[in-house]
Parts: sequence; structure tokens; C-alpha cells
Amino acid sequence: MRPFGNPNRLGSSPSRRSLPGSSSFVQFRRDPHLVPFWGLSLLVMGLAVPLFVLSGADPSLAGCDESFYAQMARELLRGGHWLGPTFLGEPFFEKPPLLTWSVAFSFALYGVNEWAARLPGILAALLSIPLVGWIGRPFLPMRAVLLGMAILPLCYLWVQQGRLVGQDVPLTFLELLGILGLINGIHGHKVWFWLTGVAFGLGLLMKSAMILLPGAALIPYLAQHRRQWLGSAQFWLALGLGLGMFGLWLGLAMQVYGPQVLTTLVGKVWDLGQEPFHADATGWYYFWHIPVHGFPWTVLAPVGGFLLVRQQPGSTLLIWSFPLLLLLLLQLYPTKTPYYTVQLYPWLALLAGVALDQALAMRGRVSGAEHLKPRLAQVISWGLAAVGLLLLGLGVAVRLGVDGLELLQSHAWPLVAMGLLYLLLPGICSWWRVLRCAGSLWVGTLLLAGILAMITIVLRPDFGNFSPAFARMDWSQMLPPSVRVSGTESSTEAGETVVDIGRSGLPDVCQAQAIAFYTPNPGRWVDDQALQRGEYGDYLWVSPVQAEQVEIRDLGLQPLAAVEGWQLVRRLDPLLEQGSGEPL
Repeated sequence: MRPFGNPNRLGSSPSRRSLPGSSSFVQFRRDPHLVPFWGLSLLVMGLAVPLFVLSGADPSLAGCDESFYAQMARELLRGGHWLGPTFLGEPFFEKPPLLTWSVAFSFALYGVNEWAARLPGILAALLSIPLVGWIGRPFLPMRAVLLGMAILPLCYLWVQQGRLVGQDVPLTFLELLGILGLINGIHGHKVWFWLTGVAFGLGLLMKSAMILLPGAALIPYLAQHRRQWLGSAQFWLALGLGLGMFGLWLGLAMQVYGPQVLTTLVGKVWDLGQEPFHADATGWYYFWHIPVHGFPWTVLAPVGGFLLVRQQPGSTLLIWSFPLLLLLLLQLYPTKTPYYTVQLYPWLALLAGVALDQALAMRGRVSGAEHLKPRLAQVISWGLAAVGLLLLGLGVAVRLGVDGLELLQSHAWPLVAMGLLYLLLPGICSWWRVLRCAGSLWVGTLLLAGILAMITIVLRPDFGNFSPAFARMDWSQMLPPSVRVSGTESSTEAGETVVDIGRSGLPDVCQAQAIAFYTPNPGRWVDDQALQRGEYGDYLWVSPVQAEQVEIRDLGLQPLAAVEGWQLVRRLDPLLEQGSGEPL
């Protein structure tokens, strides 16, 4: 394998002693490759945009946690409670407010809709692509970095989570931004430490203590370059600025809402660290989930990490040690979720880029004579060809109508195409002796299979469409205009009918959050006890669980509509009910 060296030359092969220099954004005169790299990184990001905006159907938000944050953002715009966002009028302090602020800002610009709710996550996912390149550039050859940038949007979990309303992709973007500032600060441009401090503060405001995990994963790199930051006043002042940003919000919020802000925030972190909140996430959860949800790139990443450790472990310490330590910390954390691993994917993409870059380095010397040595490429090719054979067989079985594969009917031809592309890889490997462009063709075929897979996924009608029945609710039919006139105690100044939301604990909480967002003017939570006591307004959503426990008409409620088992009801007027037996 060729050694790693100057990152400014595509596919360059300098000597082992050739170490890369600084990559500060201000080095235009000293680095003639800086402007082209800017352009290439932005081009890769632009090419990834369709994967984040294409859709096979109108999107709808998931109950947990998309609708929750979107509803809080809507209430924030209506009520202006910026220090303490609320959900159905109840302050929420289990998580800091930065995500809610960003979604509310998006709503203010583009209106309250699904795309506006997801815009912060989409932007964070896209902007992380060039950040991956800028972080890898001081340590890796340019070809490996470009491949890493191209691979990141081809990882399923990155695209899937990037198109949701959630904290983890924006948090990862802030982590990358802070690490970029740290790298440039360590390389001598101390002003970049301020970017690290700001990113640290925003990370605390995004997901509180979760930002400390990547901080711990940076310890080996910080120890390696301790002389560059330990004595830097700007580094410590920048960290102080970040803590001050979080402390400012916390202090102001506690002045308004009292100590519950801090106790709730700390209590949530403590609870997550004491017991697993997802019983299905066993100790081996990440070891199968990561390879499956980023295949084949997450399978190639350990190969790239091994090559870095084998060739230049010191100069590439950040690239391989950070994801390794972060995975170890996530593994030690009792609560395991798929979205926690999102923080690993930019680094896994870079490591996969290293593996492909080294697979393209085919020339070696034996007894003074050059020969082609595509061993790594052959191993990758034959491994993916075996997968391709399975995909081809699956696609053919779907086309033939084999029982049990009906859900894959729309994916039959993409499965066949992907299988054929993977099967071509060993053949392209054999052409390397006679075809100059075989290496580029090999990488292009591999990337094309990934692009085809992702486009097929994002065009599925159910991808990003979690609550279609709630999103299609026609309130003009469910609540006739005669009932929605203002003047009753259940109406707002705008004349919209207030509808309370029933919930019977955990079994229906996710759907309750979704139906709250898709109700134009939701009221308050109504649990089982409040339902029995009649503590609700004129209109109410009764959950499926609640409907099994009580007889709705016995409570003096009239059903108006039913959606996915949820029943929209209103109070009956007792006088009218006794006089005519017919509700209004």
C-alpha cells in the first residue's frame, strides 16, 4: 500500500516523511489547491441535495420525536416562550432549546409545515459533507478525502436521520465545526479556537451533556498536540465563551421557571445513564446496526482504520482514534439508540474513503520490476460480488412473485441493477492490467450502486411519511364551520377550535404527539384520570387505548370523526340531549 502524504494532490504518492501542512481557510496565497478544494467540496454537497429533498409522497412527521419538537416550535412562535419551550402548555426542560429555536425560526420563514420543520436537519446534514473534507484534508490524500465526502450522503442512516426533526445530525454538524476550529488552531491559527468555543456552547444548547462524549474522544489528539493548546489563552477563553452561552440561557431560564430547569435537565441525563431506555438494544446492538445501516461503507471503514494504524498511526491519530473511542463510549452508555451512532458516520465515511483510495494504489515493486497489485480491490470486489449475487437473486424472486416478498415489489429492478453492478466489480479488477481508466471505472461502479440504492429508498412512498392519515385530516369536514365559530370557551381569538389531546401513558404517546401537531389548535393533555373526571374542554381526541377503557357516550361525549383509531369527540349539551335525544 502506498503511504499517506500531501493532501493537496489527487492520488499523490509522496514519501512517508512528507507530512501535510496546515489547511487554514486564509492560506489562499500559500496553498494553490485551496480554491479548487473549496469548489470540489461544494460540488459534492450540491450533488447530494437530491437525496435530502426527493420524496415519493408528501411527507408527514413521526410522533416520536419529530412532532414533539415541531409542536414546541409552533407554540414558541405563538406564545414567545423562548427561554422555556412548552408542549401543550407544559414547559419542557429535559433537553436544551436550540433545536426548538431553529425549527421555530424555520417556521417563521417558511410557514408551519413538514419541510420547514425538517430544514435545520437537512442543512446540517448537507453542510457536514464539506466539513468532513476540511477535517480530513490535513491528514489524508485528497482522493481519500473526496471519496469520504462522496460516501457520507450514501450512508442510509445519515440520510434518514438528516431528513428528520432531531438533535443528532445538527449536534454532529456542531461537533465537526468545533473539531475543524481545533485543528486549525493547533496548526497555529489561534483565532480558530473561537469557532471551537462557539460550537461547544451551541452543542450544549443542542443536547447538553452529549457534547462531552466527542470531547472525551478527542483526548488522544489533544494529548498529542498539548503544547499547541494548553498554554493558549484563546483556547481557554473560547471554552469559557461556550460555557457562558449555555450558562446564560440556563441562568435566565432559572430566573423565570426556578430550579426545575436544572434538576430536570440533569435528571434526564442521569436517568439515561442509569438504565437502558430501549430494551431491544442489547450489548451487541451497535455491532450489527452500524454495518447494516451504512453498508457497504461502514464495513469498509474498519479496513481504512487498520491501514491508517498500520502505516502512519501518529500523523493520522485523529482520524482513526476519534471514531474508535466514541464508539467505545457509546457502547459503555446503557441507553443505546440508532440515532446516537449518527456522530460516527462522518468519520466512518472518511475511513471508507481511505480504504477505497488505498485499493486504487495498485503499483508495487518486486525484484526491481513493477507489477500490478490490486489485492485489496480484489478482496472488496469479490466480497461485494457475493452480496450482488444475493441481491440479484432477491430481485429475480420479487419479479417472479415469490410469496412473502410483496413489500419489495417496487424495488425489484433496482435490486437487479445493484446486484449486476456489484457483480461487475471483479471483472473490472481484472481489466486493470490493460485499461488505464479501470480504477476510476471501479470506484464509479461502486458509487453508482450506492446512489441507486439511496435514490430507490428516498423515493419510497413511506420514507419520511410516518403519519399520513393525520396529515390528511380535513378539519372543514370534521368540524363544520357552524361549530367553529368563536364565542365559546374552547375557541381562541382567531376562532380556531381548541381540541384537547387524550393520552393513556406510554402506549399511545407517540401517536398523541403526532396528532397534537396535526391538530390546528391543540389544547392540553388529558390522561385517564382527567378523562374520567371530565377535566377537558368541549372537544377532545380520545386515544385508542382510552376508548377501550371507557364508553364514550357514557361520559356524555359525541363522536365526530375517527382517524387511525383515535376518536374526535365533543361534549354533549345535557339539556339538548334530554330534550330531543339528538346531539347538535
